[in-house]
Amino acid sequence: MIILDTNILRSFKLDSVSSDLLKTIRTTGIESVGVPWVVLEELASHRAVPYREKHEAAVQAVENFRKTTPWQVAALLPPLDLKHFHAHWREQYLEIVDEIPTSEFALREATFREANVLPPCKAVVINERGEKVKTGGRDAAIWLTAVEYARAHPDEKVYFVSKNTKDFGDGTTYPPRMAADLEGLGDRFVHLTSLGEVLQRFTETAEVDEEAVRATLSNPESLKAVSAEAARLMSVPQGNPWFAEGPTLEVVMAFLSEDLGNGEFETVTTEPVRMLGWAGAPTVAFQSMGELSAYRIGDHVWCAATVRWVLSGPALTDSNGVEVVGCAWETRVLASTTNTDSRLTILRSQTPRAVSTSEFGRFAPPATSLAKRRAFARRNPHMWVGHGVGYSFPLTRLDRTLQVPHDSPWFVQPPRWNSAQFAEPREDTDDSPWFAGPPEEDGYPNFAEPREDAHDTPQFAEPREDADDTPQFAEPREDADDTPWFAGPQDNGHDHPRFAEPEEGDDQEQRTEGADRG
Repeated sequence: MIILDTNILRSFKLDSVSSDLLKTIRTTGIESVGVPWVVLEELASHRAVPYREKHEAAVQAVENFRKTTPWQVAALLPPLDLKHFHAHWREQYLEIVDEIPTSEFALREATFREANVLPPCKAVVINERGEKVKTGGRDAAIWLTAVEYARAHPDEKVYFVSKNTKDFGDGTTYPPRMAADLEGLGDRFVHLTSLGEVLQRFTETAEVDEEAVRATLSNPESLKAVSAEAARLMSVPQGNPWFAEGPTLEVVMAFLSEDLGNGEFETVTTEPVRMLGWAGAPTVAFQSMGELSAYRIGDHVWCAATVRWVLSGPALTDSNGVEVVGCAWETRVLASTTNTDSRLTILRSQTPRAVSTSEFGRFAPPATSLAKRRAFARRNPHMWVGHGVGYSFPLTRLDRTLQVPHDSPWFVQPPRWNSAQFAEPREDTDDSPWFAGPPEEDGYPNFAEPREDAHDTPQFAEPREDADDTPQFAEPREDADDTPWFAGPQDNGHDHPRFAEPEEGDDQEQRTEGADRG
């Protein structure tokens, strides 16, 4: 086990060669790489403290600006969320190392040593009057965690790595208290003072045939591994994908035009669109390889390479539902040309970018295959919002809140791009409207209203064909008398449907009965 101190991990960037080599050592299984819990918290705090200070300064700057502005200022800052911020950076570091728990005994003993100024703790002079402050409790907890791990794992050799030679020493001699900590461990506890010493022990540079590396990267197993990782990182989120947190991704959307002569499809790409996530594992094609480094670790040669892949397949877009899209994904990967049992590992990756029309046509699967996959993805209930019947058109919020009187009937907006939008005010804190679009198959619109249950899932109403083929829609109201609502054509020359609440009067039963039949 290689146990790293805070100063080692702070000495390099997370997207550096040093980071890649530590991941390589860990991935190959030559040695485990870990940090005490205290180190993980220190690393997160080194990021969080400046973040909190900058947030506080920004809040004060906005407040000062607001005070000097003679009109209302709408500038808002997101709330300070240190819990989420800490969790993010812990996850970043845990991609490189494992966490080693710090025991209660280690924490108690570390506090005792700091209070009594016992090594590796010390007292530091803080002013010209000679006043001192006791410090080093966290250093003691880190040291004791490493020692405890060595005692708890008698079959392992522990490599403790720290540049803090003032408090921990250089591994040749120790103060009596620390020497007593290591009693009986012998050569199973190795003290190193730099990451370079670690890399010299476990890695050596190697020569490699670039064509052999390309063959390894483009074999079916490697492409499958990249596809699985892309699906893990960029799939449509569970639950309601339209209100999920997180950034959208820029991709290029492909229109699949059917050739009526032979039933085949041709592909025509568009300008970049935004993707919410893959509707399934994308197809992956190897496009190019950039920077390449090779190391011999143990009995095998391992290669770290920068690779550009082209991903394609059905995805959920932010404005067009499920469509076929394509993008380029640049990654730093680890693969072995000598270990046939190993699997390609993605060390880090960049945000995907849209590909050109020529790139999509060159690397994407045949259009007929993409059309079948798109049709299958559109039948997936996970791509729907709500539990309606028939067509699966995604719901989202309108760009603006409807400004209508409280007792106004529901209404439909004029069609946009041959797709009508239907809205009703939602009974929630922001009174935000929802809309639905018509299905492609039969042209009858589906519309939804929020259902007042645990999930607030929208419900869809079925169209009904009556004597004049007029669709009728009904949805029970969640009120005392459970009176249904209805919709019918609007008699204004445009035939846009409108929605209305049944009026008090003799014709209410007739309207309700017609709505119930629908």
